[in-house]
Amino acid sequence: MATDVTVIDPKATNHAGINLTDATYTPLTSGTDADLNWEGTAAIVVKNTNASSRQLTFTVPVPSGTALADIGSTPDPKIYTLSGNKEYYFRNADSFRDPTTGKTTFQVNGTDCYAIGIAF
Repeated sequence: MATDVTVIDPKATNHAGINLTDATYTPLTSGTDADLNWEGTAAIVVKNTNASSRQLTFTVPVPSGTALADIGSTPDPKIYTLSGNKEYYFRNADSFRDPTTGKTTFQVNGTDCYAIGIAF
């Protein structure tokens, strides 16, 4: 079962800004899907608090009925390398949204990674 990532909407706090240091991040479990489910546009911030690098993989959705597999074509997932003890901001997360479910799905390999969604 996928983990739902918390989304913060700065408009809900009168545009007061977001304290990323003290925000509540969703822990990511290695090899388990995490879903960002937000009706509007949202970015993802991922923290890798481990000294080792991790890979963050976005699932590329394939619309149903395209029969890409029938012609031997399947999209590759988008993979980013997260250096140890760093934070990353992915504004283009919505480009990986599945049109059927409305979710953006991603996962990490390894431990000590956390994510939060930011609406804009």
